[in-house]
Amino acid sequence: MEGYDATTYGDRFADVYDDWYGDLTDADACVALVAELAAEGPVLELGVGTGRLAIPLAALGGAVVGVDSSASMLDRLSAKPGGDAVERLLGDMTQPDVGDRRFAVVFVAYNTLFNLIGPGEQQRCLASAAACLVPGGSVLVEAFVPEPGRVADAVSPRTITADRVVLSVSRSDPDRQEAMGQYVDITEAGIKLRPWHIRWSTPEQLDAMAADAGLVLADRWADWRRAPFHPDAQAHVTRYTLGP
Repeated sequence: MEGYDATTYGDRFADVYDDWYGDLTDADACVALVAELAAEGPVLELGVGTGRLAIPLAALGGAVVGVDSSASMLDRLSAKPGGDAVERLLGDMTQPDVGDRRFAVVFVAYNTLFNLIGPGEQQRCLASAAACLVPGGSVLVEAFVPEPGRVADAVSPRTITADRVVLSVSRSDPDRQEAMGQYVDITEAGIKLRPWHIRWSTPEQLDAMAADAGLVLADRWADWRRAPFHPDAQAHVTRYTLGP
């Protein structure tokens, strides 16, 4: 998408993110699983956004570091109750600037890994995550399972009220494994465009990238509550650990 870069999504969605996406998937189960795997060790969230997961994790008492490329998202996080308990780092999640610190869990939730659309960026992100792990630590990835060959070009309403209309416009390219779109947010005050662009990977492709990063597949579930993964699952939560 012309004019789209690593900060665009966060900067354009920060003001509506909590209203639109605050109840994504099962935040309570995610926090519980991450906390269990961390066993009071430090946690690194890549693509922390407004702190939907990092803030309740930090409230449990562990050290939580959140990386995001959008200053607008991090500003929203810091303004929330409990946001000051999360260490916030503005930067690229393919190469988080954490120095020589190591983490019990590094996780990237709800398709955020797919926001990395440049060549090799998802691979570099997993490699950086592996490099940040303590021995026995876990890398967790939550993502949707792509439907092969699905073309989903569409225009549809997301919101219709007396004072506002939000239209969703999207286009997909199965050959490139990419999708992009805009939310066209229309009010009497004007129009705001909220673009997004993703490149999806299959679970098998993620496993190959993880293997190249020195990670091995430890678990794959259908959700954060560890329901068994199955061929018709629409999403997965995958745990990788360092190989021998």
